[in-house]
Amino acid sequence: MKLGWALFCVGAALAQTRDPAAWGGDHVGSPLPEHVHGDECLFCHRNDIGQTWQKNAHGISLRQRDDAPDLIKKLNPPDSVEFFLGSRREIRFLKKEGYGKFAILSKGSNPTWDKTGFAARCAGCHATAVETATKTFSAFGLDCYVCHGAVDLNHTADTKLMLLSKKRRDGAEVIASICGQCHLRGGKSKSTGLPYPNQFVAGDNLFRDFEVDFALADDQRLNAGDRHLYRSARDVVLRGSGTTCLSCHKIHGQSTEKHRRVLRDEVCLDCHNTEGPRKAVKTYTVRSALCEY
Repeated sequence: MKLGWALFCVGAALAQTRDPAAWGGDHVGSPLPEHVHGDECLFCHRNDIGQTWQKNAHGISLRQRDDAPDLIKKLNPPDSVEFFLGSRREIRFLKKEGYGKFAILSKGSNPTWDKTGFAARCAGCHATAVETATKTFSAFGLDCYVCHGAVDLNHTADTKLMLLSKKRRDGAEVIASICGQCHLRGGKSKSTGLPYPNQFVAGDNLFRDFEVDFALADDQRLNAGDRHLYRSARDVVLRGSGTTCLSCHKIHGQSTEKHRRVLRDEVCLDCHNTEGPRKAVKTYTVRSALCEY
């Protein structure tokens, strides 16, 4: 009887596990599509998104020296530094190294300019439209294309044509892929071995080529923040959950309004305490071997 019940439970668990690569398509091995740039988007969105983007955590993940007087005053960087990478946890120094490339200043007591480190580790999450064959990007920082993909210009008359628009209601798998392209740190492209996706375009199925160890969702050795991201993506792509990053996080407004409505689901308890006020969170330290902090 016990053996029969155990086998039933195993079978039920397997039945809940889906093939993450079974839906959608990808651009692996193909040229990236033509796309509009953020400056063009701001023609219509200058008074809403344009007003706040330079203060958004996504918007300041990589910025020019002239746009970061606070960091210049605080860090007193060498004159050769032209860009700053990172924001809250770690700041790194960059300079141009030809078209679509940066050199990154190494860490340590005797720093030197590393001409390959940014392209090999950082570009996929801190630059826009990275061509993996050449490891060059079309724009520094995160442009609208990163999350909204190749925009149909007719979306001005029909916003359902715009990826992630309110009227479109894209599926949970699409949202998990878009957010996961950067936030599932530890994954890698099966086709290139790089720690970021190969020719990913928003709307693609990230998991057709990007290899992720979803067992990390339950690995207590991983910090709670990254474990939370693995759990959220796993529940969507393997178990069919409809709860995504956008269920709690309002990206453009960088608002915590939706996040305040903390539920008691398992995914919420990665960071929130089971008892006491809902706003009370566990303390943890984020570490990343990939990002070197």
